[in-house]
Amino acid sequence: MYCVIGKKLAHTLSPEIHRAYFELSGRQGEYTAVELTEEEIARGREFLLGYDGVNVTIPYKQAVMPLLDGISDEAREIGAVNTIKREGGKLFGYNTDPYGFEAMLASRGIDPSGKSAYVLGYGGAARSVIYALNRLGADVTVVSRDPARAAADGHAAIDYEELRRREGYLLVNCTPMGMFPNADASPVGDDVVARFDAAADLIYNPVLTRFLRSAISLGKRAVGGLYMLVAQAMKSQHIWTGDDGAEALTKTVYDRIARGFLRDTGNIWLIGMPGCGKTTFGSWTAQKTEREFVDADAYVQHLSGMTIAEMFERGEDFFRDEESEAIACLACRKGLVIATGGGAVLRDFNIDCMRLSGTTVFIDRAPADIIADVDYASRPLLVQGAERVWRLYGERKDRYAAAAQITIENDTDEREVFDRILSALGEK
Repeated sequence: MYCVIGKKLAHTLSPEIHRAYFELSGRQGEYTAVELTEEEIARGREFLLGYDGVNVTIPYKQAVMPLLDGISDEAREIGAVNTIKREGGKLFGYNTDPYGFEAMLASRGIDPSGKSAYVLGYGGAARSVIYALNRLGADVTVVSRDPARAAADGHAAIDYEELRRREGYLLVNCTPMGMFPNADASPVGDDVVARFDAAADLIYNPVLTRFLRSAISLGKRAVGGLYMLVAQAMKSQHIWTGDDGAEALTKTVYDRIARGFLRDTGNIWLIGMPGCGKTTFGSWTAQKTEREFVDADAYVQHLSGMTIAEMFERGEDFFRDEESEAIACLACRKGLVIATGGGAVLRDFNIDCMRLSGTTVFIDRAPADIIADVDYASRPLLVQGAERVWRLYGERKDRYAAAAQITIENDTDEREVFDRILSALGEK
């Protein structure tokens, strides 16, 4: 028996995340959400002993600490516990948030080691992030309306006015600014985001916050808090069950949770090789789901005022720059079905945009089938013929698979493949 405790848990995703883990791992377990008052927490040791493991969320991450028999060094240094394990008749506290944050950055290839990182806010979440960034070897500065408080704890600290004069590698939002229902708020403006290479937001509702939309629109790397939420939960399962494979399930669980979380308003991105069927299946999916269909290559041409052939005459990098700008624009819209170009996954930035704004579907079609159908004259990268198709497929397949939340084999009748897509999207 496992649970998450907090004061208000109506919108918590924790039960859904842990139930997905139990299903995917084949382990047996029950996980519920339990709301408790301050008074119940103060005398809650017996309650905690009734569970094999407990997750703790705000505002009780500090309040539970006096109830425990042991606390990990990590949790003690951070000053908060988010995971409790029962061993015999004793309770032991841990903090998996630093692991979750590190996993979130790693999932998008954001590496702050030896680089500057500015942390917005100095609440409980910020302390876990600071701990993780220090462990990763970053040069950390706290940004707060009251920098003296962080400075008193030994951290480099500045206020928001000073931040406007700084630049660096990573900007991390640890404030509630931009959280639903105030989704249009952001802790900083575009002028600040523009001076950083990457942005991370601990908020997961919405997945694509105003802060992250700013980063994407400025061509920055970006990652949101939903991955951290899933990763720290998988670390909790490792602590509770000893399952060494729990962390390896993070992406699979994340993909499932993200699909459900973004189903109503998120975009549907179709990725895959030229000739794999993205345009056909994309237009059918849009009709079925009553969404707008966008062919990304056509959209690139619309924005640039040039044909794809004309862009390629200036070099593939020129086209890729134009493509990334178009994908960023589409990511900031909602409810679209988008057929991307075959090489859209070559840039990590494009994948950031897709995964933050919807569900990514890889249409995997065998090169031999593509070769039989493709019009080489209309596809600049395939003019070398069949050999080129095989080589591109070999170069890109792993990137398609890594970017995708759903993979569909296009190996039979089109209508049957379409049914698979709709079923995977939960639209049948």
